[in-house]
Amino acid sequence: MKILFMMLCLINFLDNDSLEKEVSKNQMTVSWEHKEERIHFKMTAPTSGWVTIGFNTTASMSGAYLLMGRMVNGKAELVEHYTISPGNYKPITSLGANAAVQNVNGSESNKQTTIQFSLPVEGTNKYARQLKSGSEYAMTLAYSREDDFQHHSMMRTSVNVKL
Repeated sequence: MKILFMMLCLINFLDNDSLEKEVSKNQMTVSWEHKEERIHFKMTAPTSGWVTIGFNTTASMSGAYLLMGRMVNGKAELVEHYTISPGNYKPITSLGANAAVQNVNGSESNKQTTIQFSLPVEGTNKYARQLKSGSEYAMTLAYSREDDFQHHSMMRTSVNVKL
C-alpha cells in the first residue's frame, strides 16, 4: 500500500501542470510553464533579430498562429500573427482580433535574443490556439538576423510538442 501511494504521488508530481517543459533545436530553445489559466513562454535564439514560435495542427505554415518577438530600443515587443499562406502573415489585430499576449519582457546581448511572454490557455479569438496542458501541436521555431518581422528567417524548423 505504501509503495502504491508513493507511485501515485510520483505520477502526480510528474503530471503537474506547473512543471516547465522545453524543446531545443538548431540553437533555439523554447520553454513553457502552465500557471493558473495562462501559459508562460521563454524563447532564446543566437541572433540580435526577431525570434518566433508558432502553433499549427500540421507542420505547414498555412493557418499557423505565430508569436513573433523582438527587442526595439531596449524594450521587448511581441506581436501575434496569423499565417494566411507561407510568407503571408498578418498581425491578428489587423484582422479584427484582440491581442491576448501579456507579461512581455526580454533581453538582447552578445548576439542572443530572449523574449518571455504569457497567453491565456483558452484561445480568445479564431486565430489563437487552445494552449491547455496536454495539447499537441507542430511548433514552429524560427529566428532572423533582422528585427523587421517581414525579413526572411535565417532558421526555421518544426517540432511536435505536447504542451
